[in-house]
Amino acid sequence: MLKKTKLSYAVAFAVAMGAAPTASAQLEEIIVTATKRSESAQDIPITVQAIGEQSLEDLGISNFKDYIRNLAGVTSGGRGPGRNEVFIRGVSVGKGGLKVAGAVGSEPTVSFFLDEAPISIGGRNIDPYMTDMNRVEVLPGPQGTLFGASSQAGTVRLITNKPQFNEFDAGVDASVSTTKGGDVSNSVEGFVNLPLIEDKLAARFAVYNAKEGGYIDNVRGTKQISLDNPALDRNNPPNRAVVNNNSLVADNFNDATYTGIRSSLKYAINDNWDVLLQHTHQEIETEGVWDFDPTLGDYKSESYTPDEGDDVFDLTAWTLSGNIGSLEMVYTGSYLDRSVEAISDYSGYADSGPFIPYYICDYPGYANCGQPDLFLDQVFEVERTTHEIRIATDAEKRVRGILGLFNDDTETIERGNWNYQASIAQGFAPNAPVSGSTATDPNPRPAGVTFFNDFTRGKKETSVFGELAYDISESVTATIGARRYDLDLSLKGSSNFGNRGVDRDSGRNVDEILKDSSPANFTDTIFRGNIQWQLNDDVMLYSTLSEGYRPGGFNRNGGSSLIAGVGPFIPDFYESDELLNFEIGWKTSLLNDSLRFNGAVYKIEWDGMQVTTLNFDISNLAFINNTADSEITGIEFDSAWAMNDNFTLFTNFSYNDTELTRVPPNIVSIAPEGSALALAPKLQYVVRGRYEWDVKEGGAFAQAAYAYTDDTVSSINAGELLPLASYSTLDLTLGYQRDNWSTTLFVENLTDELAEVFKSNEDDIVKTTPNRPRTIGVRFSYKFQ
Repeated sequence: MLKKTKLSYAVAFAVAMGAAPTASAQLEEIIVTATKRSESAQDIPITVQAIGEQSLEDLGISNFKDYIRNLAGVTSGGRGPGRNEVFIRGVSVGKGGLKVAGAVGSEPTVSFFLDEAPISIGGRNIDPYMTDMNRVEVLPGPQGTLFGASSQAGTVRLITNKPQFNEFDAGVDASVSTTKGGDVSNSVEGFVNLPLIEDKLAARFAVYNAKEGGYIDNVRGTKQISLDNPALDRNNPPNRAVVNNNSLVADNFNDATYTGIRSSLKYAINDNWDVLLQHTHQEIETEGVWDFDPTLGDYKSESYTPDEGDDVFDLTAWTLSGNIGSLEMVYTGSYLDRSVEAISDYSGYADSGPFIPYYICDYPGYANCGQPDLFLDQVFEVERTTHEIRIATDAEKRVRGILGLFNDDTETIERGNWNYQASIAQGFAPNAPVSGSTATDPNPRPAGVTFFNDFTRGKKETSVFGELAYDISESVTATIGARRYDLDLSLKGSSNFGNRGVDRDSGRNVDEILKDSSPANFTDTIFRGNIQWQLNDDVMLYSTLSEGYRPGGFNRNGGSSLIAGVGPFIPDFYESDELLNFEIGWKTSLLNDSLRFNGAVYKIEWDGMQVTTLNFDISNLAFINNTADSEITGIEFDSAWAMNDNFTLFTNFSYNDTELTRVPPNIVSIAPEGSALALAPKLQYVVRGRYEWDVKEGGAFAQAAYAYTDDTVSSINAGELLPLASYSTLDLTLGYQRDNWSTTLFVENLTDELAEVFKSNEDDIVKTTPNRPRTIGVRFSYKFQ
């Protein structure tokens, strides 16, 4: 009853801001490329949640967290900028907490694109700043036939503004805001469109610098290795050195600074062909952490080493498009180079890591133990090159289709150095990679590095895809699509353990462990079928049956067993899980196109889910396997209603009933059958009302946005199954526009709700990632024309 009441109040509040509807008000048409063609979002038989350029500006959307919280049915899990994963329609086991998830974890279930370039990365989605963006397209449900791997549960596409011929355009935006209990945030961004040769050549540039002020405190504390550590004897406790964090104590220490530039050049070769070249460079510098320890208090954390990161990516993309007769041809490619360097506190592991005393305490006996100021020094690098060629026939023909060829070559490197400084006094030698293993850094690690990983993950894919549509009648169209993919996957490298005295080859040589299975080839075909029925000019119904896939991967501990050399053994690799989606949807444009109401009901069967598994019949080490099955039943809808020329009401709603339907009885690390999936709230909705009116020589607007997210859990893995309470937020905006300038006053999270967005015990301390506390600010925009 409470949830219904909240929803009813939200809708009633928004409706109360408006007036009686009039026939003259109409909604803006949004053109999308969800079908690899430019079409109105209302004309295609696909569920599309599109946030257009005006709405992006109205909502003050600047980065990842901003547009995710405005989309029902879309959730995320993560621990700060560039460390998030996205989930759609409840297809989620939770964000992997493994420190090396990028190299040996599962690929994402949702693919990300920046224009035509795929930028999906497991565990570390790229977070482009939303400067000079045209729209965000979210395509729920499997999109693999057209968009490929990892479009298993859906696709998110960030579409930039492109150069325009014969038109000078420029603008600047600036903002400043203050967060309750936190630091000041500010941003400056701008763009310019330059016509260089009439009808032939144009350039566009966008630049930005934005600082997000912190709101989490690093509080004063002391630490020594805990007597809860399973390797220590409580009845005979050792002498334990104490470390303090006095030099690191700071208020609001989680700052993030986004800086970047995007350059675009468009050239018309002739009347039929043009080429677009784009380059994006972005850097995110972070300090501090984005989660807190509830035992210390709200927004309080305790670090004993500096937490800092530098996330840089360069993306070069190119598109050649034109026509040969009635055929539309597109060749597009991209090269992505991303590098992340980060240092993070790891002292919590001293409380539970059974091997820690061996490294920082006297051996044998553990009579004296050193300071547990542990930290992880991590490097994450990705190089990805993609090419796609596609041909589309005349969209006006009764029979029409798209045929494409896609190639992807991705290499992911992940190095992690676990530093236990007290190990130096214990006589541990500088640690070097295991002999014969692939090493992206072959040098001995600095003193104090007692354990490190050096992994290289490879993926090469060639896919052929296509869709064929046939107009059975003037009102009914059938479409069938397929994608045949051929994947080569590999994993090389080593996990390395320190030694006292002289370094020896202690660890796991992944090259040797997987020599008979890596690289491995995976080939399959997925299908999609769709029936579209245009009842009249205002109402369309459709049904879709579609499949999704994502690449499998290798276990770094493949082949190991509970008893060395005696099976059963951990599998070397896991395969793509199978997802089958059936949905019935509708799209309507009513009241002279002043009301749009779109939605879908769906049933998803997700079999052979890639799950981090612990099976004591096989090993006491976790591994990933195609372990469990689940089902999801849901409904989603979004609507926009221009009640009159002044007031528009937007709603976005999602309901997902998720259930684990099969869990083998010998699996001890997964929630039992009947449990809900992770980061999959049953109910989510966003209600937004916008009122505009004339003021003197300009126009004013007021806007309210209310969002609700139901309770859920952070993971289906038993050790990480942490409850997340339901929450709601309210944002308010008041603005004025005149001629070429506008100013906006905004309040985000008016009620100062502390939302549990995500929880993790990745650092062996249960920590909560919250939303930002109440933030009040002002934005100013000016357009030069």
